[in-house]
Amino acid sequence: MPLSDPFKKSPRKEPAGDEPFGSSELQKKRHGAALEFLNVLQRNFLSPDGKGHAGTVLSAAAWLAGTSLYRSLNDKGDPAPGTVMLSNEVNKAWPQLMNLFMYYCQRNGITLKPDQLVLQTPDEHKPQIEIRQIQEKLQDQYNAIMKKHDLDYLDGARAGVIICSIIFHYHCTRARDIDPEVAAGIVSMGILEGAKTAPPPVKPESSSMPASNYSAQNNQLAELLKSIAQNSTDGSGARLVLGEGLTPMQEALRDGGRYILVHPEVSNQLKQNNIDPFLVYEAALRMEIASRIPRIDFVGVNVNELLQSWNGKPEEQAPIPVRQALWLQRNANQFGYEKSGNSWTLKP
Repeated sequence: MPLSDPFKKSPRKEPAGDEPFGSSELQKKRHGAALEFLNVLQRNFLSPDGKGHAGTVLSAAAWLAGTSLYRSLNDKGDPAPGTVMLSNEVNKAWPQLMNLFMYYCQRNGITLKPDQLVLQTPDEHKPQIEIRQIQEKLQDQYNAIMKKHDLDYLDGARAGVIICSIIFHYHCTRARDIDPEVAAGIVSMGILEGAKTAPPPVKPESSSMPASNYSAQNNQLAELLKSIAQNSTDGSGARLVLGEGLTPMQEALRDGGRYILVHPEVSNQLKQNNIDPFLVYEAALRMEIASRIPRIDFVGVNVNELLQSWNGKPEEQAPIPVRQALWLQRNANQFGYEKSGNSWTLKP
């Protein structure tokens, strides 16, 4: 189940007039940004069966909220990434974010006192990834989404608190795979660690791009990906053939079917421009599904083994066939396809 579902079903309004909350319009922007970034976390940290490691995803969200707070308070100097910064400003701002987090927890039915938080995380709930990896991998997506919703770094940190509260609520009341005192302690220390750890430099496009330009550039990127996908899809027949390397093309040419073959140099150019090459494969999948192709077949691999092999690992590091299988596992049903063995078929 998507992490955002519980929040969408029972939205909570923030009290008006208190400075950390701001206007209703600003509150709406923070909530919108939080829900959008939840999809990023879901893609990266949820397994195909919808489960995830609570300590890891809570830490990731808290670190990014703290990193946004760090940037809101540090506009001078350029310390090496990973440097721990002593800051009285953080010591003053961090409790305000935690009060905000406690407020959301209380509104969602869990009341905690500061002295109840477990600050020494049990081994089974310790994050399975480091803060530096999270900052390098996700801070630019995080910042881009915040800027898309016209939020500065401070309000980006407050939106991050909303993200933490949604994840907290899900794992403590729905999945029930972590105690609230432990989960709140992870959020508390994660925000503080993020706020006092110098992050890698922000890429220019996420640090200075106005929201309107972001939207226009996003549309241009979508058109570029669609064009590449069209030029990378060939063959004919009533099925799309997927798999490793040249196997899908060979299978499609021999027994009929369409296939996706992205030239390696195209993938290299996309990577050099910080664009995930998988987006081309996703665009191609979407186009074939939109055409109502009757069948999508994996050849030369076992889909169930592919899905299991990447359970709990960062999806962006997976090979293309694995990511295709994961994408279909999440999305095919809503387009009218059902899985059967190594295939997804269009329902009658």
